[in-house]
Amino acid sequence: MSTKSKLLTDQATQQLICQLKEKIGAGIYRPGEWLKQIDIERSFNVNRFTVRSAFTELSNSGFLQHVPYKGYRVIEHSIQERIAITEARELLESAVALKVMANVDSEGLEELQTLAEGFREAFENSDQKHMMERNFAFHRTFYRYANNTYLSNMIDEMRERGVGRANQGWAKPSTVAASCQDHFDMVEALRQRNITRLQSLIYQHLNRWREGYEEL
Repeated sequence: MSTKSKLLTDQATQQLICQLKEKIGAGIYRPGEWLKQIDIERSFNVNRFTVRSAFTELSNSGFLQHVPYKGYRVIEHSIQERIAITEARELLESAVALKVMANVDSEGLEELQTLAEGFREAFENSDQKHMMERNFAFHRTFYRYANNTYLSNMIDEMRERGVGRANQGWAKPSTVAASCQDHFDMVEALRQRNITRLQSLIYQHLNRWREGYEEL
């Protein structure tokens, strides 16, 4: 394979990985659902090598589960795994919030405000697809201001593995409404340079999913 061909193949694989992550995060591919290679080839107009490469990478990064002789399915986290992931995110995101507060500027605050408003609009219109997209966009933008690509990418991957759809929490309008308000409150805490308030909001926001489970 020539260098140019390999580059194009790698680009196609990374593009497919991004597309599959988005669909997993939005709940289009649900936890436990099997992804058939031929269906992905047709849906995304890619070859089987690209699909296999994307599946392997998504399996290695925790988005898919590989079952020998059966194929790949969207990973389905247990409640215990979700708790462990949430605890890891609490520690990481609370620490990174210090860097976000130090770096965010007035333009960034306005951008975050606009994204929060976009999420609220999607919620009010019961537009689940755009709710998920705008939620991801808000948090990606928020942690972009850490000015550390490695940290922000790590946080993004932990958020977008599909765990947000593997629970009953977002099925409750009251939980979504509270999550919506969290976004606005986080922006206001940044404006006020109130790190204690911001870290408290991050903890609260990360644990909203527990409201869907009476046993928790």
